[in-house]
Amino acid sequence: MTRIVCKKGDVFSIDTDCGKRYIQYICNDINQLNGNVISVFKDETLKEVDIYIHTTVAAGVKFFGWQKIGKQPIPDISDIVFFTEISEIVRKVVHNNADVNWRVWTISGTDAYVKDLPDVECYEGSVWPPCDIPDVLCGHNKYYKRFVR
Repeated sequence: MTRIVCKKGDVFSIDTDCGKRYIQYICNDINQLNGNVISVFKDETLKEVDIYIHTTVAAGVKFFGWQKIGKQPIPDISDIVFFTEISEIVRKVVHNNADVNWRVWTISGTDAYVKDLPDVECYEGSVWPPCDIPDVLCGHNKYYKRFVR
């Protein structure tokens, strides 16, 4: 079995129902299951980022046909804010606080539990399986929440 080696900065193309999309593997997020953070570009120029999302890049390459097309410098995303919704049981049992609705964090290590999302750009921070990434990119995944302010 061939070992898949994906390095930070690698750029991949993904075939989706809405056309070819391009992503870049940016970093691992130790705050979220050590998931691979990828940037999704708006078009083939690879200049403007549409969203950031967590996934497993090597599995996308190995099982879902993501094609490596090159490498480019890694941008600094240390101040990008990610969020996940806190379930009712976690609010009441773990935090003993029914007002805690969200966990927000940055790659640089800031981590907090808050009632309302901050008034800045925020990206869904759940780790998505690679098989769901094409649906998320095309807007077909009803569970992906996008709160970009």
